[in-house]
Amino acid sequence: MQSSNGEKWFIGIDGGGSKTRAAICNEAGQVGAIVVGESSNPLSRSWGDVEATLRQLMNAVRIKAGAKEEEVAGLFIGLGGADRPQIKERIQHAFTDEWGERLLIDNDVIAALYAGTWGQPGVVLLAGTGSIACAFSKEGARHRVGGWGYLVGDEGSGFDLGKKAASAVLREYDGRGESTVLTQLFMDHYGVERPDELISLIYGGSNPRMELAKTSQLVEQAATLGDPVANTLIMQAVEDLLELADACLKKVQEPVPVVLAGGLLTSSTRLREQLIGRASFQTIIPTVPPVVGALVAAFTKLGFVVDEKMAEQLRVSAEVLEEKSHN
Repeated sequence: MQSSNGEKWFIGIDGGGSKTRAAICNEAGQVGAIVVGESSNPLSRSWGDVEATLRQLMNAVRIKAGAKEEEVAGLFIGLGGADRPQIKERIQHAFTDEWGERLLIDNDVIAALYAGTWGQPGVVLLAGTGSIACAFSKEGARHRVGGWGYLVGDEGSGFDLGKKAASAVLREYDGRGESTVLTQLFMDHYGVERPDELISLIYGGSNPRMELAKTSQLVEQAATLGDPVANTLIMQAVEDLLELADACLKKVQEPVPVVLAGGLLTSSTRLREQLIGRASFQTIIPTVPPVVGALVAAFTKLGFVVDEKMAEQLRVSAEVLEEKSHN
């Protein structure tokens, strides 16, 4: 899609812990390009690397769509922690000279929220490697619950689920816990013959938190096979996540929907099914990825409203690009 003279473009960047995605669309909501790059988490990578990744992606997505830099009306950058002064100032220092008032910055949870509400208020309940609930009210107030990290929080997250599953395996090995299908699944996953051999692999991994989070898939697998221990762990995670969302809704004090985000809740998991069935609030499963929510943020922060027609254009055109990238 080539730009025509005077056409306005909008860029949205969704920064993540494992990868970063950038998308560009015109003012009608036609998505022209989506590109993927390395992580842009300023807490786990050096700022120099983060800045280089962001710059590379914003240039790549613009060039791919045939848009000139001066034609971009808004550039939204959503990064973890970008609502904190220190990180926001780093982004501003890196990009304000060239982008000026067109530079729009916020936490990446906004992208996840707007992928479900299309710019309207709501709560985003995220369960991936970690967990958090964030509320955004009609008046612009913000509230957060959880998200305190794997040492003191992250209840109901992939890490929490994987850690408890590993514990259940070792409790069975000790003779302190119930027999569970998880034992064989963990041994197969890590390639060991005895549960006690798991310890050196779990503690000696390059990223134990991320690696344990991946084993949450084994809990899903065991639950599907009817394993009582796995089903109990999933129901504990469901209760923890419902508690996060309910606490957030109490803070916002208005009836807003809860958008489900993160790998455990955007995939068709048993955990998601149980959570939706037990929730006392309206839930939304986004039909677009968070990077489209980042485009919505670029629009709304400049005062535009994303109506149904534009939302459908964003959804369909992004879907076409996603399909092309997988073929």
